Amino acid sequence: MMQHQKNKISHRKLVSTVLIVLYGLVPSAAIAQSTPTELASISFEDLLNVSVTTDQNESKDSKRWKFGYAYRSLSVGGYKSGSQSISFDDVLFSPGESRTLQNYPVVPTFIDQEVHAFSAKYACSNKFSVSLIVPIIEQSTDHISIVPGFDQFILSTKGLGDIALDSSYHWTDKKTSTRSSLGLRLPTGSINELGDTPRNGAGTLERLPYTMQLGSGTYDISFAINRAHDISGGYSVGGGFATTIRTGINDNGYRLGDTASANLWFENNSHFRFQPIARIGFRHNAQISGADTSLLVPGPFQFPASITDPDNFGGEKITASFAIQSCAVQTCDHYLTAEFGRPLYQDLNGIQPKKRNSFSISVVSQL
Repeated sequence: MMQHQKNKISHRKLVSTVLIVLYGLVPSAAIAQSTPTELASISFEDLLNVSVTTDQNESKDSKRWKFGYAYRSLSVGGYKSGSQSISFDDVLFSPGESRTLQNYPVVPTFIDQEVHAFSAKYACSNKFSVSLIVPIIEQSTDHISIVPGFDQFILSTKGLGDIALDSSYHWTDKKTSTRSSLGLRLPTGSINELGDTPRNGAGTLERLPYTMQLGSGTYDISFAINRAHDISGGYSVGGGFATTIRTGINDNGYRLGDTASANLWFENNSHFRFQPIARIGFRHNAQISGADTSLLVPGPFQFPASITDPDNFGGEKITASFAIQSCAVQTCDHYLTAEFGRPLYQDLNGIQPKKRNSFSISVVSQL
């Protein structure tokens, strides 16, 4: 037992070292068991910070508007306990076996999260700009359970997420481009989404778990810094760091975990029509603080599903992705980016659904 704990501590130290190495170097894909507001935050980061090199082509003589649309989807399915994969049977409590803190009468099996993010950015000068980003979020979760009438069921939510206000400062130095941004996420997304869950039987509506809500319910502060450097042969390398800090406790008694992410990327930008990008990223999510007590059930085992336990949120992940960016004209006033990512490593707190893959596509136009 002691040896196992020592191995676990060493494992955590290794992951922390990876984060330190990447610190200061672009946000990565969403972590497993992401709440929709976290997924929306990734799209914000993509819109504002990923294509740092395109800013080098912006006009220095006039103010510009930049309008963007980003679509991001995340597919989650299967479970992990820490870094160990486990089956649905391991997570689902069945009559006749002992109920523990590691099994549940209700088990979400597959989760699909989508966000449509619309942005408007105004360049106050050739270095300073402000942005408004509005997300529309959709989510669907399949479940299995031992509750009569709820053997298999689906819960879904859709609506406005947390609106973001961002300011960014951009500067260039010879072949290097850097952007820092500071933003505020407004609690415009609902944290009171309802659904027909097994908690009170069929035909009743109860508040849905954290993963199904559309917002954080708190004012959140975001910061990011990204840096790109052109190298010979039409290539560029870069990286960045991003974080979101939650403030206060929301009206339902909890606060989502803070996030920190970092990644490195390599791009071939020798031709504006076809620019492949390889990216590797690290992301850390903290656990949820507090709890929504409406999600609990009476008895010694208060959590009917793993996603109702605040301790089963957060962890670390390393993700690899490949993207292609294409500009309509050589100045990249209009460009499209598509990206596909898969996790290389996941170490999650408690018992959580694990990420399978993510996909995003964004279109940006400067006027």
